[in-house]
Amino acid sequence: MSVQVSYKKQFALGFLLIIILIGVIEISVRVYEATLPECIWINSDVFENNQTSKKICQDLKKIQYQYLGNYLLLEPKQDDLTLTTNSHGFRGPEFEIEKEPGTYRIFIVGGSAVMGLGASSDEATIAGFLQKSYDKSDLNGKMEVINAGVLGAGANEETDMIKEYLLQFEPDLIIGYDGGNDARNRSFDELPYFKNNQLFGIFKISDLTIYRTPFVLNDFLNDFLSRSYHQTADDNSEINVMVAENWKNKWLDICKLGNENGFGTIVTVQPTLVTSSKHLSNDESKYVKGTSWENTTKNILETMGDFLPEMNKSCTQTADLTNIFDSYSEPLYFDDIHVTDKGNKIVAERLFEISYPILKNKIKHGINE
Repeated sequence: MSVQVSYKKQFALGFLLIIILIGVIEISVRVYEATLPECIWINSDVFENNQTSKKICQDLKKIQYQYLGNYLLLEPKQDDLTLTTNSHGFRGPEFEIEKEPGTYRIFIVGGSAVMGLGASSDEATIAGFLQKSYDKSDLNGKMEVINAGVLGAGANEETDMIKEYLLQFEPDLIIGYDGGNDARNRSFDELPYFKNNQLFGIFKISDLTIYRTPFVLNDFLNDFLSRSYHQTADDNSEINVMVAENWKNKWLDICKLGNENGFGTIVTVQPTLVTSSKHLSNDESKYVKGTSWENTTKNILETMGDFLPEMNKSCTQTADLTNIFDSYSEPLYFDDIHVTDKGNKIVAERLFEISYPILKNKIKHGINE
């Protein structure tokens, strides 16, 4: 009997120690998250107001996500001074799933540049400025521009989201504004240890919302694996072509899907500092070092641009926007890929020029009436 009691005590003690260890790790993770340094770009010369940039930085650290299959969405109903999300997991105002007659929906899909990392408000994102342009236009009908950008997304995640989530909202036009994350991360397949957001296939991290350790572990491992991958992929021209071809093929699938389901597609290659010939400010120049990683990123983006004429046969329209900021001398970038409100407005104006004739043609033929 005494031996049995001893075993029970040992088991209870061991279980208690495990709980304490888990608690200590969780506390350490929360302290780590709370004490992370402020964004390195917080005092960049691209921001006119340091208080605004500080608030943007603070809000970014609090953004929550929901994991759906192979892609992420923003957690619904987040509300802060510089960022709000609606009930569908998109940044920006609410809208109903079912469209009213005469309503035309434009979804802009991409990574953090589309989501609006660095934007001072929801209205200062690319989608926000594009909405303002359509509100002022002479088109008959209600135009809804929806921001479907997600931090860190590439062509794999974006196209999965379109196929598995966006179609229910009856899009009239889908604009892809991306390429940067694919080129920077050299991604043409999922990272092996976090496939489908499962740690070694054991548990799905979306099952845990309060416990922060798996989320931080997810970010850490993906960052580590991605960095390791960069080191081996920089000078591999075969892999670089595979990255660009994967991006092309993923978007061609969406263009064909659009042709089958009655929505238009605009595919664009986004600008980055490594593709730009603009005059660089002092802070912008800090992010251009002429490394092999930058040169490879530029080569991949240029290859994507070379694919656009071929893609234009299936897609409604394509555009290479990698040099869209070349004529601007004022600071626009606050790191190698993200711009603030002025840059978002410039992009939105160009996207309006490209998309306006497409929607005007839809309205002319009475689609959605």
